[in-house]
Amino acid sequence: MQIELLNHRPCMHQISLDDIRLVNLIAKVGSFARAADANDLPRPSVTRRIKQLESYLGVILFQRSTRRLSLTPEGEVFLQHCQTIEMEWLQATERMKTTGSEPSGKLRVSALGLFNRTIAGPILSQFVRQYPKIELELTSTWSAPDASKFDFDLMFNTKPLDDKSFISEPLTITNRDFYASPDYLASIKIPETPLELNEFELVILNYTDLENGQWLWQDGNTVRSLALQSHLKLDEAEAALQMTLLGHGICWFPDFVCEKYLASQQLVRLFDGKFATPGTLWAIYPRTPYDNQRMRLFIDMAKSSGLLGKPVTGNS
Repeated sequence: MQIELLNHRPCMHQISLDDIRLVNLIAKVGSFARAADANDLPRPSVTRRIKQLESYLGVILFQRSTRRLSLTPEGEVFLQHCQTIEMEWLQATERMKTTGSEPSGKLRVSALGLFNRTIAGPILSQFVRQYPKIELELTSTWSAPDASKFDFDLMFNTKPLDDKSFISEPLTITNRDFYASPDYLASIKIPETPLELNEFELVILNYTDLENGQWLWQDGNTVRSLALQSHLKLDEAEAALQMTLLGHGICWFPDFVCEKYLASQQLVRLFDGKFATPGTLWAIYPRTPYDNQRMRLFIDMAKSSGLLGKPVTGNS
């Protein structure tokens, strides 16, 4: 797509949609270098393209300094147009993709590894069979959502994104509870309350919605926090699960991760589940004036499966 803006400037004769997107991206991430890295472009080429664009427009768009990059007043005005153009283009292409009888196009989903191991089973299989024309990219993350680095259509995370340009939709409610292997429990005096946990070996999985080494427990109507110490702290859910199954201590996991291991008696739930803490899994996506049909189909399938917890009805 070519967008004709002016006719009598040197160096450039047309501004492409890629140029529009580049301006939007630089403004979003606040750096030529980060924009280049996000688009897998050589950093000098980004600088060169912006200089050509500024030469064509006859104005400076970005004020460069060694410490920060900022938009000039002219750049602020141009950015508004660039954002409108890209949004209208996305809206037009999305509308065309959804007018056909069968959903198609690319869908980029990022989720905590904790959830991907569940999604990658029946949910993913059902989705690709039911919608074979959708090009699905599923990646794992171990980080809290970050608006400046959000380059997906959809993210599943335990922490919502506090940014007005994004929607954090409650997807499911799941209980996080305390588990250990029968072999480990046979070797210790089983604790009676979570307050005793620091006396035992712990397998700590770090969660994006909590401080590292922090667990929660439900004390009646009050949610209390535990600051824990352990020689075993992990960011990867599969590693934490395997270490727990192998008898290396007590873990705190969402119930949907542990259900099949409870059924096979490879794990035991501590305290009869009375200290389990409910938590929300969030579906996070950019706020746009159009509906992304592919994303909505994936959200609805993940929610209705029940495999990620109890579905939440309605949007936030």
